[in-house]
Amino acid sequence: MLFEIRGVHFANKGAELMLHSVLQKVAEWNDQNKLAMRFQLGSFDQRAKLGLRQLFWVDKGLPLIGKSYAQAISLVPKKTRNALGIVTYEDIDVILDASGFAYSDQWGIEKSTRMAELARKAKKMGKKVVLLPQAFGPFENPRKRSEFIKVLENADLVFARDPISYDHLINLSINSTNIRMSPDFTNLVNGAVPGYFDLSVKRACVIPNNRMLDKTSKETKNSYAHFLEYSIQFLLDQRLNPFILLHDNSDRVLISHLKGVFGNQLEVVEEPNPLYVKGILGNCYLVIGSRFHGLISALSQGIPCIGTGWSHKYQMLFQDYDCSSFLISDFQDKDKALYQLNQLVSEPSRSELMNQLHSASKKQKKLSSEMWSEVHKLIYN
Repeated sequence: MLFEIRGVHFANKGAELMLHSVLQKVAEWNDQNKLAMRFQLGSFDQRAKLGLRQLFWVDKGLPLIGKSYAQAISLVPKKTRNALGIVTYEDIDVILDASGFAYSDQWGIEKSTRMAELARKAKKMGKKVVLLPQAFGPFENPRKRSEFIKVLENADLVFARDPISYDHLINLSINSTNIRMSPDFTNLVNGAVPGYFDLSVKRACVIPNNRMLDKTSKETKNSYAHFLEYSIQFLLDQRLNPFILLHDNSDRVLISHLKGVFGNQLEVVEEPNPLYVKGILGNCYLVIGSRFHGLISALSQGIPCIGTGWSHKYQMLFQDYDCSSFLISDFQDKDKALYQLNQLVSEPSRSELMNQLHSASKKQKKLSSEMWSEVHKLIYN
């Protein structure tokens, strides 16, 4: 069976982790299953290295080019296409969307429009369409609302990642029998520890996010860097050997600023393998993070975290792991933030929190497994 994976790319470790999660699951169902990705996403080598098929198509907006590609590829003998790993939409059986957070007033309308058209065509052709757990909404913009209603009308299953996202979907006032709620599914992926990461030393990880500067209020934007600075100084004072983890290429400017402040006291880790990233996070003493999948990789492994966020998905994540008080929103209240940090290094608060996280993680992983079981039932029954 051939699956298309949508919504992932190679510039963000969270998106890559979702890709690996889907790869592992479809192979678990049947080792003959294959995953395809559009050729515009990443490089040929990046896709081929993971065994991905090369899906030739150009999104709506360049319809003539897209049509000409499809027609040209269809003239190539199927045996030759198979040898080259090339597929078209006629070959696809199931479309899996793992966008994370793309369908909302906070983003443009293009992705909703493209997905609406694809879901309509897929349904007509008898293909299955599943939107894997992700954040949705709000949909106050009438055009975006209208386009996403079309997605819901033609998708077989749509999984909201949290109660707020679920409510946004239900409030679109359409038949909701295909709408479910399930947590982020990357909690099931096992990480691996790279050889260079010394497990004998206590390490604290800091994961900045440029979205905290361009998707938040002016007050938050102006105080975020200061929050990172005094938090890193706390980690240095505690001799926790802090390092910065690059989780997305867009965060480089912010990381450069922090390196300018702390110099050689602060190592920057740029790990290209998302499974190694998860392995690193699972062996940290604590994490201060603003990237969603960086936080979930740590929390799902029982690692204490201080989080910051720019959308409702962060609030819901910390609620899922029973640690809402460790999501910081007021960066100007330095004393409160440092108090929460101190809770992560002091006993008995540290051990109590880790016990909570391990218990919550078991529950979240069970829910993710149930989600995959429902997708499997849809596809194979």
